[in-house]
Amino acid sequence: MPEPSGHTLIFDFLARSEDGPFSSQALDRINSLKGDLARAALISSRMIFRQAQSITSTLSLIGLPAAVLSDDNRVLAMNGDMEALAPRIRTGAGNRISLKNLAANGLVLTALEQLSVAQVSNVQSIPLAAEGNAPALILHLMPVRRNARDIFSRSFAVLIATPVCAAGAPDMRVLSGLFDLTPGEARVARELASGASLEAVSIKLGLKLETVRTYLKRIFLKTGTRRQAELTRMLSGLGRLAT
Repeated sequence: MPEPSGHTLIFDFLARSEDGPFSSQALDRINSLKGDLARAALISSRMIFRQAQSITSTLSLIGLPAAVLSDDNRVLAMNGDMEALAPRIRTGAGNRISLKNLAANGLVLTALEQLSVAQVSNVQSIPLAAEGNAPALILHLMPVRRNARDIFSRSFAVLIATPVCAAGAPDMRVLSGLFDLTPGEARVARELASGASLEAVSIKLGLKLETVRTYLKRIFLKTGTRRQAELTRMLSGLGRLAT
């Protein structure tokens, strides 16, 4: 049976093969519950939408752009602050979140896919490079788990955007926390944020140049950046996030 969000609910009843097919009485009993199940799904879906609206409205009060996403990347609610970031962040086909920056968009989609199957909650942070006069952003994707007994409400996530302002080299704890960098990767990233070349980083940290290049490739992957200049611009503004 379809539900308002566009999903289709399927109720699958199992029995032991040796018991034979379901009796007509059992099928009649199951069919008699169809209306009740459909109403339960409708009410639960409406409650999820109201909860999503409350979350984005509350975050708007403290000036945080936010959107609530379902586990299939559909936007359940988005506040005006997040809407103002269009076209960098917007809703696309099927009312799904879409980022203009393809690398960052890929990271968001991957993170949502991981959240939909993960058994534990973990916040993921994704950088969005500066564009023109618009500052770089850090997108924080926070999972919200449903109650295990609630069979109709799906898991969803809150996407929050925070601006990055120029403030020098970031704290290593910020780098590690935001992008899950190892201590070695964080040290290399911090030196690159200060404008140092790969050769200079190699000398200062006492690492082989090839090792620094290997760290850089991993940092690119975790931060969604592709060029050293892009990485440096983005990282140089993270110092403010430590305060």
